[in-house]
Amino acid sequence: MYRLGIDTGGTNTDLVLTNMENGEVFSMKTATTTNHLIEGIFKGIEKISGLANMESKEIKELIYGTTIVVNMIAQKENEDVALITTRGFKDVLEIGRAWRDQNIYNNFMDKAVPLVPRELRFEITERMNFNGEVLEDIQMDQLNGLVRELKRKKIRSVGVCFLHSYRNPKHERMVKEYLEEHLPEVYVSISSDIISQFREYERTSTTVINAYMMPNMVSHLEEFTHEMSKRDIRSTNYMMNANAGVMSFNSAIEKPVTVSDSGPIGGIIAANYLGQQMGEHNLITFDMGGTSCDVSLIKDNHIHFRTDSYIEGFPISIPTVDLEYIGAGGGSMAWCDQGGVLKVGPKSAGAYPGPVCYQRGGTEPTVTDANLVLGRIRPEIFLEDLSDVMEQTKKAIYEKIALPLGLDLYEAAEGIIDVVNANMLRAIKLVSVLRGHNPSEFSLVSFGGAGGLHATKLARELEIPKVIVPYSPGTFAAMGQTLADVKHDFVYTSIQNIKRLDKAEFNRIFSNLAQSGTDQLAKEMVSSEKQILVRSCDVRYVGQAFELNIQLPSDNLKEVDILNMANRFHELHESMYGHSLREDEVEVVNFRVSAIGKIDKVKLNFGSQTGNYLVDKQYGEVSFDGKAYHVPIYERSQLEPGYEIIGPAIIGEMGATTVIYPEQSAIIDRFLSIIVNTQIRKDVNHD
Repeated sequence: MYRLGIDTGGTNTDLVLTNMENGEVFSMKTATTTNHLIEGIFKGIEKISGLANMESKEIKELIYGTTIVVNMIAQKENEDVALITTRGFKDVLEIGRAWRDQNIYNNFMDKAVPLVPRELRFEITERMNFNGEVLEDIQMDQLNGLVRELKRKKIRSVGVCFLHSYRNPKHERMVKEYLEEHLPEVYVSISSDIISQFREYERTSTTVINAYMMPNMVSHLEEFTHEMSKRDIRSTNYMMNANAGVMSFNSAIEKPVTVSDSGPIGGIIAANYLGQQMGEHNLITFDMGGTSCDVSLIKDNHIHFRTDSYIEGFPISIPTVDLEYIGAGGGSMAWCDQGGVLKVGPKSAGAYPGPVCYQRGGTEPTVTDANLVLGRIRPEIFLEDLSDVMEQTKKAIYEKIALPLGLDLYEAAEGIIDVVNANMLRAIKLVSVLRGHNPSEFSLVSFGGAGGLHATKLARELEIPKVIVPYSPGTFAAMGQTLADVKHDFVYTSIQNIKRLDKAEFNRIFSNLAQSGTDQLAKEMVSSEKQILVRSCDVRYVGQAFELNIQLPSDNLKEVDILNMANRFHELHESMYGHSLREDEVEVVNFRVSAIGKIDKVKLNFGSQTGNYLVDKQYGEVSFDGKAYHVPIYERSQLEPGYEIIGPAIIGEMGATTVIYPEQSAIIDRFLSIIVNTQIRKDVNHD
């Protein structure tokens, strides 16, 4: 049995094929065909099937991750979406929130233009109060004229979000039934089905994004399924979600917003799984590609989640893995500001025109160019003569950076690396130090094409003792997709003071959420013995505007559970914010159930220690901290488990490079991961 993970990005489509019977893993990259994603995907399937010497129809499970949601929103590709809301509230989507979280002092900051323009936002007379009690019955006769207007404007998808419908969805469901009857060709998303929780702006935005994405997601996945059938591939198909789980294609069609921020999630899943296999419980994941760097923290092999995130400036309220993103990648461009200060990013050269060394028309020096000039990216690894490229790259760094700053060429290149490293250090501190964690108690898992070029230096700066560079780091996110469980999240808002908590009502809410979870898993064909229900509550001090999530036992709530929930909230608040208010009253805000369907995991086993340490290698000049070193250059595919290296050294492979700094050493483990110790081991013998 074969399981295939596909991660389609803006530049490359990564594929990882796992043999579930013997643990064999095959990985590869292929170019993303941006104008027609399906073409590139099935070219990749054909290639990786040949690599594994099997037929594509032997694939029994397929997990697909894509950036299609984010790309669509960024490019504003859909203009046929409408919003229906309670009379007097159609401008909620545009008003948004008063705070300026990116820069509170910027009075001229531009807000994101709403995905649905004002002329396509329609109001209906109806009203619920915060308890879900009907204050004003819905006037269904208004829908007759609204249907005519939607037809006239050729609307393809509608989002419906009424005030307080999270407590009583009756009116939303009436509108949905009416629209489905009179406009069967139009897709309808109602907020009570998408995200049944309070906060009007975030709920409206999430519903609109779901409606915005639905037509394209339906057509894309239908074409995907059709192409699978043409090739006689009868696999069970899933999509990667932002909640570190997967769901069936049919579920993704109903809730496309849930796959919106899933791009970097697969790598975090793979890092956690690999950590469990290695006995590594505390991890910081470091995913650096061509455009961005994503950082997340795993404590005791538990991935952390949040329910507030953004897509292109638009808020979404769905559970997603807690990670920090910055515009720092191999393609990040270096530049000098008006004050003569060296800056790197966030603007990226992308894949086209790309860094200068790509020879695709790029003229601005980038992080990749700096690494090439310093000798850390090795031409011999890629079997190319890059002498002409090297001269052009050096010229760009010298003219654009070195001359304006009064530096020599190598000082300028080191400066570019130092600046981008400083940016990434801040991101790592955001998920660790600023949340009460000591980085020295974690291992750094580095992946992405550019991760290994920088991770070992960052670890040294943060006193992280170990860096783990997994096998095929450039396709590690696709690997994670093959390791993800089926997962659906359910939420219900009911604000209750813990001191006056109605235990019967508390347990009733959880019982209803749990039933929704088991019903959904049954639709996904998950057997009862593989179902797990995880209960939690969002808790806050009375008067606060933000909450912390506290996990609860799976049984009915008891008095001791209430006390434990409050104590855990105080402890978590103190850990994250440096203080707690144990005398203040605490209240529950949201009730949550995560319904998980466990899947069988591949037993990774890339080999065993052989004792054959004869490795062909070359030597080259590499600059570290202003000093030139004559270092060995290794081809990673030749390194077997147990092989040890003393830095400085370069380990190259197609699509990625790992740099081992002076005073560091490395060993290849049984999973073919490169394990870098940031302190030199005196007992290691260099061959």
